[in-house]
Amino acid sequence: MKSGGKDVPDVLTRGVVTRSTERDGSHSRTHAYVRFAMLLRAIAGREMHHQPGIVRSWLSALLAVAVLVMPCANVSPAWGADGSLVIAALHLLERTYVDPIQPVPLLNAAIATLRQATNEGAGVLPDIAPGTPDARADAQFVSEFVRAAQVSTLPEAQLAYAATEGMLLSLHDSHTYYLDPVALRESQRQLLGQPSFSGIGVTIASRKDAAGISWVFVENVFPGSPAARAGIKRFDRLVSVDGQSLRNATALDASTLLRGPAGTTVSVTVQRRTQTLHVSVARAPIKVVPVETSFIAPGVAYITLFEFARGAGQQLREELQRLRARSPIRGVILDLRGDAGGLVVEAASVGGLFLPPHTVLARIHERDLVASAIETSGPPLFPQTPLVVLVDDGSASASEILAGAFKDYGRATIVGVKTAGALGGSVLVRLPEGGMSVTVERIVTPKSQRVEAVGIAPDVTVALTVADMERGQDTQLQAALHAL
Repeated sequence: MKSGGKDVPDVLTRGVVTRSTERDGSHSRTHAYVRFAMLLRAIAGREMHHQPGIVRSWLSALLAVAVLVMPCANVSPAWGADGSLVIAALHLLERTYVDPIQPVPLLNAAIATLRQATNEGAGVLPDIAPGTPDARADAQFVSEFVRAAQVSTLPEAQLAYAATEGMLLSLHDSHTYYLDPVALRESQRQLLGQPSFSGIGVTIASRKDAAGISWVFVENVFPGSPAARAGIKRFDRLVSVDGQSLRNATALDASTLLRGPAGTTVSVTVQRRTQTLHVSVARAPIKVVPVETSFIAPGVAYITLFEFARGAGQQLREELQRLRARSPIRGVILDLRGDAGGLVVEAASVGGLFLPPHTVLARIHERDLVASAIETSGPPLFPQTPLVVLVDDGSASASEILAGAFKDYGRATIVGVKTAGALGGSVLVRLPEGGMSVTVERIVTPKSQRVEAVGIAPDVTVALTVADMERGQDTQLQAALHAL
């Protein structure tokens, strides 16, 4: 891919989105505030789960591969998970964040988290005064962290994780957040195309019915996964897992129950329309197949893009060529619902299937650098074929790059509900404990429309309701077919 006339390495673009929808292992599409809530739940002795949303800047050519496997040279690995973890994250922000930062307010956000975690007030853990020199502010924070650790029932490492997360969340930036060591390892494995967790291989969402009761539904079943082999289907309602009811449960709650060591068995009760089914599923390492294609109607190719993983663009190109060899394609539906992103180079490759060569997909603004652009790559297969793109509040980052470009150019009809509004460019860097994603780019659409914290509104708004799912009817997909 070329960006602003430069050759671009693999670029990771995964957004942190605004709903509690995830793979069964807390593996994607978890809102940063949900992660923070889980950290605080850990204080009460409950299990903690994190999930990264990751974006890679094209600027970081030297980091394109190495950042996934080695610590940042500017962060000392000798530090541990104590107050120095927050200071390390702060100094990293000062060097790399897309906008200038004010250290004292950020440290005060970390102190506020310490207060919440310890139930202590400002008399014990006071704010740092405005205007305090940086070195003195760092020292005061470390001193207050020591004081908080002495009175906290939370292990010191967990307290450091929470304080770091709280500080980063105060930026209100979808692509700047903390990853604990487990989440960092899983992210690295996923982004390298390796199995990154053990579970059953589903995407789930918790939704409220008309009576206000929350139910957990299967949104997607990954091809070839244990869930697919066991016969679990899209829109199945998860009633219980290992006998534990999921009535009013969150997706995170269900995720915790579904996930487990490979080779173990989990018993799942599902409601499918009027049927209640009891299914035993053997957990296994999950490697997500990024693309699935089929003919959904005569001449209509239906593409489910689960994530912009390495090779997704080429895989999609080859599968569409195979479909076209079987029968002429007169229309395409590209389903980006729940797709939180992946590699920018793959977004450019997918966009290149439907737009002219070197079409600008997005514009990039970076700290102290001139504006640049992300362009499509590869020869188009369907430059004029009618195209409908399905989106929802789980469509983020790379999905929003494509949806925004298609909408700006009038190339596709966008169907569904507003997207996540989580679009930016960031680098993933290791810290002394875990790592962090740091926003280094502001990304807008080709016509310079902001997407971060705004989202992309569909051309045709269709919400998928609990009643729709209980009937097994994908009203959004029906609307997409009608739009063609």
